[in-house]
Amino acid sequence: MSRFCLPFLTGFCRPCFWGVLAAVCLGLAAPGSALDKVSLRLVWAHQAQFAGFYMAQDEKIYQAHGLSVEIIPGGPGVSFRKELLAGRCQFAGAWLSAGIEAYAQGDPILHLAQVIQRSALLLVAFKHRGINTIKDLNGRRVGLWEEQFSLAPFALFKREKIKIKEAPQNLSMAPLLNGALDVASAMRYNEYHQLYQAGVDAEELKVFDFAGLGLNFPEDGIYALKSLWRQNPDMCRRFVRASLEGWRRAFAEPEKALAAVMRRVDMANLASNRSHQRWMLKVMQEIITHGVSQDKLGYLDPQDFALVNQVLMDKEITKTPVSIWQFSAAAWSK
Repeated sequence: MSRFCLPFLTGFCRPCFWGVLAAVCLGLAAPGSALDKVSLRLVWAHQAQFAGFYMAQDEKIYQAHGLSVEIIPGGPGVSFRKELLAGRCQFAGAWLSAGIEAYAQGDPILHLAQVIQRSALLLVAFKHRGINTIKDLNGRRVGLWEEQFSLAPFALFKREKIKIKEAPQNLSMAPLLNGALDVASAMRYNEYHQLYQAGVDAEELKVFDFAGLGLNFPEDGIYALKSLWRQNPDMCRRFVRASLEGWRRAFAEPEKALAAVMRRVDMANLASNRSHQRWMLKVMQEIITHGVSQDKLGYLDPQDFALVNQVLMDKEITKTPVSIWQFSAAAWSK
């Protein structure tokens, strides 16, 4: 099955990519023209997970595409769908599973681009606490994040007929380290590396990788309301093009990207360091370019979409299938 082409390529499919490159460039802003002011709500707090957006902002890539973009951090308890519906942002990041769930429940959202191709979500536990298989999770106190972050874990628990003791989890891995949690949620690019920095050896941990367990729910994508697309599809395309160009710049100039990340981390007084953010950026490049080349970032793979759609229905998280042609802006660009 061929990859699903997105509107930042003006509705053309992969064989036509180079043929429309010149047309794409025509979307750049003319000198002195007024900028469209928009905001982007991130999935999480400031970190290298969003380095491409920072580079698009700092290197004036958004400006070159006629945009003035405010980047707003997310975090626990922040719902992308509520932020969009309330008009507190024009664009928002969300996992594909959360996007499909929101759409199935009637939210008038539209998927604009799929940034991350491979899930980095993990469950981690210490082997010395007797956790070596999935069945060992039964009856354990498991830390879970809210909203989109818990969909894949609950799908796994239902599939394996496991009953856990759910516990809310914040940004810290301290509850796992001090024994308050038996199992913790972690992203490979973030919390997993925090454990290493805390002195934990990889051999001490049992890691459950959702992608490896057949639940590869691609994560960060870019979403907007359908009404915004109807009113200004060109602005949506320009935002996506500029954002993906920012990611290419981040991969090409990682030290500059790290500097952009650390400025925001320091301003927000977040507990992190350059070494950790460098690890994160490296993993981000791996999962963003997984299965695609850098000049084709942002594609939504129909097979990935079908998998997530089916798993959500199988686990009764959604009741009816969502059509990719209605969910993705590619169909709206015809």
